[in-house]
Amino acid sequence: MRISENQLRETLNREVQVSDLVNERLRDTYEILEKRQEDSGKKKYYGRNLRAAAAAAAIICCGVPSIVYASVKTGFFEGMFGNSTKKSTEVIRREIDDGKDGKVTVDIPSKEFVPVDEAKAEAMIGQWVTDEPIVREIGEHTLTIESFAYDKNGAWMYFTLGREGGVTALQGDMDTNLTKGAYFTDDAEFYFNLNCGEEIFGCDNIYIDMEKSTDELLYCSDYILWSEGVEEGDTPKLSIERYPCTRGELYAMSDEERAAADIQTETIELSDKGQIPVQSIDLGENGFLEYSPVSVSVDMSKGMGLSDEEAQDPYYMKHLEIRYKDGSSYVVSDQEGCIENNGYVMGAGVWYKAAFNRLVDTDEIEEILVNDVRFPAE
Repeated sequence: MRISENQLRETLNREVQVSDLVNERLRDTYEILEKRQEDSGKKKYYGRNLRAAAAAAAIICCGVPSIVYASVKTGFFEGMFGNSTKKSTEVIRREIDDGKDGKVTVDIPSKEFVPVDEAKAEAMIGQWVTDEPIVREIGEHTLTIESFAYDKNGAWMYFTLGREGGVTALQGDMDTNLTKGAYFTDDAEFYFNLNCGEEIFGCDNIYIDMEKSTDELLYCSDYILWSEGVEEGDTPKLSIERYPCTRGELYAMSDEERAAADIQTETIELSDKGQIPVQSIDLGENGFLEYSPVSVSVDMSKGMGLSDEEAQDPYYMKHLEIRYKDGSSYVVSDQEGCIENNGYVMGAGVWYKAAFNRLVDTDEIEEILVNDVRFPAE
């Protein structure tokens, strides 16, 4: 589209109404851009004239709402797949209680985060990423689902949780980021989970952005894997349970008291964008897997030399690696090397599932290596 000088001047002079929500998304985007510049060693000032920014977006995108979408996606791409506010870690060895008045040594796997190319991310999965925030006031907390995307294997949800005076419903820190993920506290007066109907539920790992978060506002990257494969037409939903008391008080009740408690449930459809497509590599009885730019799911009952019982135990995933045509690779997990470069992994029956912590260009995959089995992409 071409626009004349007069049209350009008219648009820039137009009084553009920018809501508080848009302002917040724009500020987040500027902070991410400036963080990238700091990390690269190049200094560049990104002006904070939000009215001018909105007007410029109107020219480029033919409508002010588009700048909201761009801002939200920037946070999503960086939060789920980038490293501007996430630090890679080496293997950490710790001693923990063994429950028998003794100690046992455990190794916390290393985890690597890499930069994300936003333009490439938009091209790969942008059309399936939601671009309108969902906001809910839950008691004294405000939950904002900034962006959401999903495929057959899992989902990726970038959200914030805020409360004046400090967030009390969710607990997370560097330790939970390295281990089990953030969790709802006994002081929480609500709880939420994801599902696709009554039979498919989401298991997740919530990563707290420790650089951006404050006591009053948590920035969260939620990596979710489905208990069963999601089919076309299945709609992911967020179920919010609101309690008449705290969770601690609720679970201290008897079964009869808890059954009679006034628990209110709200169900929210998270996306109308459809699911990110998956591809499959079928080697018959020698192996089968499905993958997308954001996940992989392996049928461990085929080609791995495992018994039916062993195929359902994630322990038997020894090595998972994506090898690219240029000779580089992405080691998703490696048991011997104590590596877990992923957002979340789990076993679901004979399926081993992994949610990636970076975007994978599926057009550039040469092969996927699972234990000793090679799955050629072409």
